[in-house]
This record gives sequence, C-alpha cells and structure tokens, in this order.
Amino acid sequence: MHRKEFRTVIKTDVASLWNFHSSAEALVNLTPPGRKLQIVSTDLTVRENATHEFKVKTGPLWISWCARLTEVSSPHGFRDTALKSPFKAWSHRHDFLPHKEGALLQDVIEYSLPFGTLGVLVNRLFVSRDLDRLFEFRHTQTRRALETV
Repeated sequence: MHRKEFRTVIKTDVASLWNFHSSAEALVNLTPPGRKLQIVSTDLTVRENATHEFKVKTGPLWISWCARLTEVSSPHGFRDTALKSPFKAWSHRHDFLPHKEGALLQDVIEYSLPFGTLGVLVNRLFVSRDLDRLFEFRHTQTRRALETV
C-alpha cells in the first residue's frame, strides 16, 4: 500500500474549505486542464454513505470511478473510498483543520495498484508523480478560490 500526504495552509476558515470541497462543482474546479471529467451521479451531496460516480478520461480511455463517502464530519472532513476505479485499493481522507494562519487543507491518500510487481513499477514510473501533480494543482486551485488578497 502506498501513502501520500499533501498539506497546504490557506488564509480562510475551516467552514469555507468545507463549503468549497463539498460543493457539486468541486470535482470540476479541481480537475486540471487537459483532463476530462464526466459526472455520472445526479446527487453529489457530501453525506455519510453517499455514492458518487464519475468518469475520467486518461489518454484515449474513459475510466469509471465509484466512491463511497464515509467519516463525514462537517466542517472538518470526510473520506472517499473507491468501490470501482483503476486502483486495486483507494482511500482518500480530506481534512480541513484550524490553523493559526487560517485553515489547513490536508489530503491523505492510501492506494495500491493491481498487477503485483508490474503495478509497483507503474506506480514508480507514472502514478506517484501524476498524483503529486494532481494534488499540487488541487491545493493551488483551492488557495486561489478561497484566499482574499
């Protein structure tokens, strides 16, 4: 199992972080240019045991994702766990924590890829760096959306 943590202090409050990330537009706003996202679910409410479905275009392929939300604790965070994805396992904890300079946005991802040793190699060559770029983009977009200059 691989683990990644991303942390960014944002000059805002915890409730604003929650509102931004729990909105139906969050997935669209946090999708990098060049990636395509198709939302399948009609209800994207962040609530305990909600199931969100969407498709992501990776290269020429559309990949289906289905995630269940748990540990929902407004306004402090929630977890999404993939029920269907390209990963063997995927768990993503979104935390919105008070910080002396505003609020701390923290994402903790635990994941594994299928195909044993080949999956480990694919992670090392592609997936790990792609996740780093994705979450750097997401944290930058969140800061841009919420910080007032």
